[in-house]
Amino acid sequence: MNIYAPLCRNIVAPLWARREASLYLRHLAFLEASQYRPLEEIKLDQLARLKALLSHAHENSLFYREKWQNIGFHPEDLKCLADLDNLPMLTKDDIRNEKDRITARNVPTASLIPRETSGSTGVPLRFFVDDASQQFKRACTIRSNQWTGWRLGEKAAAIWGNPEPGKNFRAWLRNLLLDRYDYLDTLKMDKDDMLAFYQRQIQRKPTLLFGHAHSLYLFALFLDSERLPVFPVKGIISTAMVLHDFERNKIESVFGRKVSNRYGCEEVSLIASECEAHEGLHANLDTLIVELVREGRAAPADAPGDIVVTDLTNYGMPFIRYRVGDVGLMSRRSCSCGRSLPLLERVEGRIADYVVTPDGNFISGISLTENFATRLPEVRQMQIVQEKIDLLVFNIVRGEGFNKDSEDRIASLVKERFGAKMTYRLHELTHIPQEASGKYRFCISKVSHEFNDH
Repeated sequence: MNIYAPLCRNIVAPLWARREASLYLRHLAFLEASQYRPLEEIKLDQLARLKALLSHAHENSLFYREKWQNIGFHPEDLKCLADLDNLPMLTKDDIRNEKDRITARNVPTASLIPRETSGSTGVPLRFFVDDASQQFKRACTIRSNQWTGWRLGEKAAAIWGNPEPGKNFRAWLRNLLLDRYDYLDTLKMDKDDMLAFYQRQIQRKPTLLFGHAHSLYLFALFLDSERLPVFPVKGIISTAMVLHDFERNKIESVFGRKVSNRYGCEEVSLIASECEAHEGLHANLDTLIVELVREGRAAPADAPGDIVVTDLTNYGMPFIRYRVGDVGLMSRRSCSCGRSLPLLERVEGRIADYVVTPDGNFISGISLTENFATRLPEVRQMQIVQEKIDLLVFNIVRGEGFNKDSEDRIASLVKERFGAKMTYRLHELTHIPQEASGKYRFCISKVSHEFNDH
């Protein structure tokens, strides 16, 4: 038994929360009980919080006030959740072009936390989350983590890009004493790194394995091909991209544990997650209103629709009817676990290919958006296509300020991220065409990704 885990849960975590003036543990206690409330009670709570959010946005966000005035809407007109259909949707272009006007003018700047993501499109998106919202979202994430059997205070292993711990002493200390994560960076997934990560976990004995769907799959392939006995975990969480059945089956067969699929985005955090019953993804109605929209109206039952979310907690920069960019299907079933949170049957989209380098490293497309595209603010849009093991094509749309220095920075980043043996070509476009699904793919690989190929 790990004697530090209950110490961390009952002493370290409360003391750290008090030091940070964070209410996340109080939120977590509420959420652990609220997940079993009747659905109608949850929806009444959502309606009350939605009315408060709309009033706040109308008073303090120039963007929403103007949008709603143009259609003759006032927050007092909203009588039920279905009335959301009457409001315009928030797009990624709105956030890029109108960030300052969306941001609430009455929220202190000191409480606004800047965030940035380029998602799967390769186009940077910058926005704010207020601190109170972040703490509530943190509690929601911990609750869904605990559905796997892991408990707060226990060790975790993560296959993730751009890990935070180690960037400064405070982050290192926090991770050591509180978060207790150990990382395999998806920017470098060669056999040596995966073996070193594996050997650390054999010693650490984490109870949770967390990571990008395809990264977990690659790690499971590695363990299987090397015939390594797995480190036992209580749960495995897959996130950040679509979890395909062949990936789920391989991960589960190697580890002997069910995979918990999770869906979210940086802008609003956790959207839906599987529980221990694995019968669908519970929509996170404690933080969000989740809609499926088709042709501007609510999608019919049993029909897929665009996922549109309203963040009920972020007053600093309200996200009201935000079109995430993915497609989902709602389930009519109730989960056998007894939780009243409705189920998403499945989520489509979020497929990011990997780049495999001539040296045998595997680099995820998700990691590249955060560690490559965001380093080039003068590039309006980028798409990476791996044509051969040693050849990348960068489809780019120039933005303001793109010049020779930009090209030199790309050359430097290619060498840094992909190694000296990788070659590349720049291909300038006026726009990058979307897929038939309506999605953009940031990273496309035409190279086989089997370990025995290299």
